[in-house]
Amino acid sequence: MDNLSFERMPQYCFSANRQFEPGECHMHRLYKLSVLLLIRKGVLRFTEDGVPVEVGEGEYYIQKAGLMQEGPIPSDSPNYYFIHFKGHYCKAGALPIRGKFDIDKIQPIIEKLDRLGRAAERIEYECLFYTLLCALKKQLPQKTVTERLRTHILENFARDISLDELSRVALLSKNQTINVFKDTYGVTPHKYLVNFRLQKASELVLATNMSINEICFAVGFSEYSGFYKAFLKKYGASPQDYRNNRTSDNLPNATYYIP
Repeated sequence: MDNLSFERMPQYCFSANRQFEPGECHMHRLYKLSVLLLIRKGVLRFTEDGVPVEVGEGEYYIQKAGLMQEGPIPSDSPNYYFIHFKGHYCKAGALPIRGKFDIDKIQPIIEKLDRLGRAAERIEYECLFYTLLCALKKQLPQKTVTERLRTHILENFARDISLDELSRVALLSKNQTINVFKDTYGVTPHKYLVNFRLQKASELVLATNMSINEICFAVGFSEYSGFYKAFLKKYGASPQDYRNNRTSDNLPNATYYIP
């Protein structure tokens, strides 16, 4: 199942509290936005494309955009907070569609978000929305093997990272390390590392006055010719032409590489 991605940032739209009446059913709709549900009391029941879903007290659930939602049977008077937003999803996303949350930690964020008035700037809503999403992520169980590998790559991309090193991080054989990583991210750890280095290089090319040679080694490449060929293949231009023909307005949106 795909998870909510933080690499392509979700966009807050609006939010509110909701209390169902006894015997009330979920509405029937095909909705264009995603909806984060945070159930504080009761049970919310509905179907998505005909698949039954039941979300109880202390659980969150993300209704993905574009699914037919129906309420064929009544819910148990749920009290919850909902946030409508635009989001992107992928297998390697940061936040699962469903999980549990600590109401004592999440409710204060909800209250701050709910108190923002019409005069509040959009960035204030976005800030609290991201704070809430990060709080939900921090309550997740320990990182999986592939998440540990990815984190290790991102934190150490500027130096040499061997497959032996990644195997030690994963506590798996070399072949197992490659296979479990590729199963989640669609590419080998080495390819992921190279693509992330190229992304960081493209950002430095556009946003700094560093020489191309300096950028090459700053992002972890050990020799210039390999960097030049990889950059040309990925972006269709040499690093210098890429700098000359583009501006900082064209900087990539993602903070981390998305395969």
